[in-house]
Amino acid sequence: MHLLHVLATVAPNPEPTLRPGLDPNQVTPGPWGFFITFGLAVVLILLIRDMAKRIRRVRYREQAQAGRDSTAGGSAGSGPAEGAGRSGSEPPAGAAEDRPGKYGPGD
Repeated sequence: MHLLHVLATVAPNPEPTLRPGLDPNQVTPGPWGFFITFGLAVVLILLIRDMAKRIRRVRYREQAQAGRDSTAGGSAGSGPAEGAGRSGSEPPAGAAEDRPGKYGPGD
């Protein structure tokens, strides 16, 4: 608490000054600091947009899968038996959409 009392009693200096021997150009970030900060902000915005796009894609796939499951569940008894009329080398219909591509999901 002693430090707070000292800081409260000291009057603020109306004009900020640097310690003797320091040049204002040595203590400011300068143009490089601005460019790096601007670049980080642009990268952050691009990452947020990409993340939102990927989350939206996952939600859409879940909704589409739920729709397929509900329609398949309602017509399960009316179609041909599972695997009837197919050779063993063909994947079932819709299986390619469920598996990730060669380079990951969505490819």
